[in-house]
Amino acid sequence: MEITFYALTDTDPGKRLHTACRIIDKAFQQKHTIYVHARNQAEAEQLDELLWTFRAESFIPHHLVGDGPTPPPPVRIGWLQIPAEARDVLINLHADAPANPTRFRRIIEIVGGDEPMREAARAHWRQYKQQGYPVQSHNI
Repeated sequence: MEITFYALTDTDPGKRLHTACRIIDKAFQQKHTIYVHARNQAEAEQLDELLWTFRAESFIPHHLVGDGPTPPPPVRIGWLQIPAEARDVLINLHADAPANPTRFRRIIEIVGGDEPMREAARAHWRQYKQQGYPVQSHNI
């Protein structure tokens, strides 16, 4: 399993979601199935809208958990609990780390520039390290 933190210096929440869109686009182009765990319903809906508009030349099939067709598209966005169906990439925007990280081949944590988000990310980092997972970080 691979766990990567992307730390933003900008505190603008829009930058965090735009970064998520870029990472989702790249993972989708690499044929991954992705679950994005948002902080709340409003953030999930904002990301849902942004995925339609952030880049004119891209199309990323996605929907909010509970909406859309069966089987679900490659990208799903939720906020309450992580769905049981298998996904190979988790993009975590939530304040909590996943309870069962081994369900995913890769976990990506996108950390905003404000102190509450940084503190939550530090807790996630410690949790992953205590569980024995290798963790890396990149500043954006």
